[in-house]
Amino acid sequence: MANENPLNTRLCDILVDAGIDAEAEVRHSDGSRADVQCRIGGHIVAIEAEHGFSEVKMREAVRDADDKLKRQVCDVAIALVYPDEYRTRRDLKRGEVKVTVRTPGASAKAKSLKWRRIKVAGLSGYVRQAPNELGSPETLAKKANIAINSAAARFTETQPKSIMAEMGEAARGTNVKGLMTDLLTAIMFHTKLDTIRHKTPPLIDARQSPATLPYEDKWPPQSVDECLQDSNQVVKAFHTAHDQWLAMDYKHILEWSCAILHALPKSPNSNAAVKIIADAAIEIQSASGKQHHDLVGITFCQSVETAKSDGSMYTTIPAATLLTHLLFHKSKINWKNIEEVTRLRIVDFACGTGTLLIAAANYILQHEQTGQAEKVAQALLEQMLYGFDVYNRAIFQTATGLGMIAPSIAFRNMHLYSLTLGIDPEDDKAKLGSLEMLQELKQLSFNPRPPTGTRIDAEPARIEVDKFHMAIMNPPFTANSKRHHHLQKEVKDALHSREQQLYEGTDIQHTSNSSGFLVLAEKHLDANGRIAVVLPTAFATGASALDLRTWLAEKFHIQYLIVSYDPKRIYFSGNTSIGEMLVVLERKRNGKTPPTKVIKLTTNPDTASDAAACASSILEGKIKEHQWGVAGRIDAANIAAGNWDAVQFVSNKLYQIAATKLWNRTLANQIEITTIGRRIHENAQKCHPNDVHATPALYDHKVTHCNKLEVTPDAYVNPQPGNTRAMKYLNQLYSLKLPTRIRLTTVKNMACRTTIPTVSAAWQSGVSANGGQHDAVAVEKAITIILNSTPGKIGMLLVRSNKVPSYPNYGIEGLLRVPCPWLADLKQSQIGGLVKAYDELCNEERLSLPQAHLCPVQIAIDDAVCQHLHFDKKLCLKARHLLAQEPMVTGKRYQSNPEEINPELF
Repeated sequence: MANENPLNTRLCDILVDAGIDAEAEVRHSDGSRADVQCRIGGHIVAIEAEHGFSEVKMREAVRDADDKLKRQVCDVAIALVYPDEYRTRRDLKRGEVKVTVRTPGASAKAKSLKWRRIKVAGLSGYVRQAPNELGSPETLAKKANIAINSAAARFTETQPKSIMAEMGEAARGTNVKGLMTDLLTAIMFHTKLDTIRHKTPPLIDARQSPATLPYEDKWPPQSVDECLQDSNQVVKAFHTAHDQWLAMDYKHILEWSCAILHALPKSPNSNAAVKIIADAAIEIQSASGKQHHDLVGITFCQSVETAKSDGSMYTTIPAATLLTHLLFHKSKINWKNIEEVTRLRIVDFACGTGTLLIAAANYILQHEQTGQAEKVAQALLEQMLYGFDVYNRAIFQTATGLGMIAPSIAFRNMHLYSLTLGIDPEDDKAKLGSLEMLQELKQLSFNPRPPTGTRIDAEPARIEVDKFHMAIMNPPFTANSKRHHHLQKEVKDALHSREQQLYEGTDIQHTSNSSGFLVLAEKHLDANGRIAVVLPTAFATGASALDLRTWLAEKFHIQYLIVSYDPKRIYFSGNTSIGEMLVVLERKRNGKTPPTKVIKLTTNPDTASDAAACASSILEGKIKEHQWGVAGRIDAANIAAGNWDAVQFVSNKLYQIAATKLWNRTLANQIEITTIGRRIHENAQKCHPNDVHATPALYDHKVTHCNKLEVTPDAYVNPQPGNTRAMKYLNQLYSLKLPTRIRLTTVKNMACRTTIPTVSAAWQSGVSANGGQHDAVAVEKAITIILNSTPGKIGMLLVRSNKVPSYPNYGIEGLLRVPCPWLADLKQSQIGGLVKAYDELCNEERLSLPQAHLCPVQIAIDDAVCQHLHFDKKLCLKARHLLAQEPMVTGKRYQSNPEEINPELF
C-alpha cells in the first residue's frame, strides 16, 4: 500500500508557495491528525487525502474529512484523492487530484458527491474558496426575507405611507420592505463594529481629539445586544449608537440607517419591527461563513420595485468568483510588493450591492503576500476600489459589504458615489447616472433626506480619478421599449433624449444602456486595461449590437466568451431568466491578435469553490476533461467582423455546419415579416365563428394543434368593443407563419402554413417578397419545407436569443437573418420538388424536436432539401443527430457527442 505522507508534504509546499498558510501532518489536542491544514480568512480548512481514484478510497477520504468536522478541529474539510500512479513528490508537480468540499452536517454518501478533478497547481484557488461552502446564502436570504416581511407587517395600514414620505426622494424605487432590508444590513454591520468598540481612541484621525468629538463622555456606543435590552426604546437605542459611530466614520453606511430610524413612527410598532430585524441580523451574522455571502444582494434586488425597467441585476457569488479569477489571470501582479498591489485601481460603473467589487477585494486579500494585510485592506477601501450607482441604497449596501472586510479602518476616503437618474433638481436637467461621465466626471453626493444630528458631506464636487487598471461590471440591460418604463412620460422622454445627446460624441451608435457602460469603461482604462463584464447572450448575436461588437474588436482582444448551457441556469445573475454570458477583454497590443476562447458551460458552477475550480480548468485548457463543458474558439477575423455566433451551440461541429456549410442567403431577401401579433392581442378578442366580424386566426401555439406542416385556424377573433383601429389589423391575412417564441423541448414546427389566410397572435406572419417567376403559393410551401429541414432549423436556432432555457425569442431582426437560399435563382424543377414534398408530407404528424432525428417525416423533409438544394446528405444526417443532443433542445444537461454513441452514423 502506498504511503501518501510524502505527497501530503509536497501538496502543502505547493499551497504555501501560492501564499496559503498551510501546514502538513498537524496533530490536534484530541489525538487526531490532519493531512494538511490551512488557515483561510479566520477559518481552518482541513485536507484529508487518500491514495487512489477508487470508490473505496474516495469514501475513506470523505469519512476522514467528516470525522474532522465532527471533532470540531476544523470549520470545513476537503476530501482529496491522488491518482494511483503517484508515488513521489515529483509526481505532483504537474499532476491532478480529485476533491470535494465537506461541511458540518453534510451527507456522507460519497457516490452522490460532486468530485472535481483539479490540477494541483490550481488547487490553491479551490482551497481559498472552501469556506464559502459554509452556510447557504439562499438559506440565509430566506431567513432575512421572513424577518423583513414580518417587520413590515408590524406597521399599520397608514404608517408605511408616512415613512416613505419622511424618507423622500432618497427612497425612490423602494418601499418599507426595502428599508427594512437596508436596516438589516446596517445592524449586521453594527455586529462587526461591536468587535472594535472598546478600541481607544476609535477611528480618530490626527486632526481630531477626544475633546472635540461628540459623545466623548459616553463612549463606547451600545452593542446590538444592549440596544435590544429595553423593548420600548429599541429604535432610539440603535439611532443613538449609529449616530455615535457616524460621528467617527462610516458615513456611507450609517447615515442611511439613521435616516431610516429617524423616519419610523414613534410607536411600539416601530420598536417591534426593528427588534425583529436585529434578531435576524444576529442570527445571520452568527452563521458560519457569513462574511463570504452577499445575501443582502439577493434580498436587495427583490426589494427594488423598478428592477425590470432599470435592469437591476444581482450577480451571483459563483459568477462573481469565476469572473474575478479570469479578470486577474493576466494582470501580472507581484503579490509580494505592497506598492504594486495597492497601486491597482478597479472600477464598477454600475456596482449595485457591490458583489463584484467585494469579489475583487476578496481575491486581492486572498492572494496578497505582502505581510501587510491590514494596509492592503485599508488601501482597498480608500484608494483601489471605485463604485458608482444611481441608487443611494445600492451605494449603502456596497459600502457595508466592503466594510465587513475590515471595519477597524477609516472609511472616509471611500470612492463610492451615488448619481442621479432622472431630472436633477439642481439644474432641472435629465441625468443618466454613471453615463454622464461620458461627457464629464461629476460627483453627486450620497445625500438622503437627513434627520437631525446626522453628518452631511460638502456640496457635490468633481470626481478626480486615475486611469483604471480594471473594470468589472454587470451593467443594466433593458430594451428601449421597457427602459425607464416606471417613470412619468415627460421624464422618460427627457432621459431618452439625453441618451442620444451623450452618444453623439462616442465612437458607436446608441444601441442599449449596456453599450454606454462599455464605452465608459474603455474611456477610463489605462493602456493595459482589462474589462470583465456580464452581458446578455443576445449581445453576441443581435443585429443591433453589431456596431458595438466590431468597435470592441478594434479596441480590445476579446479574450473569453463564456456562456451557460446548463438548463437549470443559462444566466449568471440571480434575478433574471434571460441567457447571459461573461466576457473578458484586454487592451489590444502590438502584434497578431490571438483567437477568442469560447467556453460553453454545460454545468454552471453553483458554489464559489466550484467556480474557482472551473476557472482553473478554463485557464489550464482542461474544461472538457474536468466536465465543465466544451471549449471552442473564434478567429480574429470573425471577431473583427462582429461574428460571435459560436456561442449558439454546445457542439462545435454543429456550429461549423451552421457557419460554413449552410446556404449563404438571408431571409431578408425572401420574406417580408408582418408584426401584428401583439396588436391582435391588444385590439381583438376571441369570438364565435358566426359573428359578423369573425376573422380566422392562428391564435395559440399548441403543439397538439401545430403538429403538422399545414394547420387549420384554431380561433376566430373580432374587434374589441369601441376599438375602431382593430379592423386595420384583422384585414392582414396571411398563410405563412414563423415563430415568435417556441418551446424547443416540445415544438414540432419551425414554420407552418394555414389552410386559409389568417391573422396570428403567437406567430409572425410572412409574405413572399421574392419569388421571381415562381407562384406565390409554391414559394410559401417551399419555404415551409426549407425552414423545417434540419439545415433550416439550425439556421433558425443560430439567430435566436434565449428568453429562458429552451424557450428562445425570435425578433424581427433575427428572422431577417435566418440563412435561406435565394429562391428566385432556383429552377422551376427545384421549387416543384420542394412543393411536391410539402404536398406529400403536410398532413403527416411530426415528432417533437428532441425526437426529430428519429422522425420519418423529418427524414423525408431533409431528403427533399438535400436532393433539390444540393445539401450534403451525410452532413445533414450528422447535423440531425448533433442537434438532438443540444441542451436547448433536450432540456437536459449535455451528455456526450453523438459520434461517440453512434460512430457508424458518421
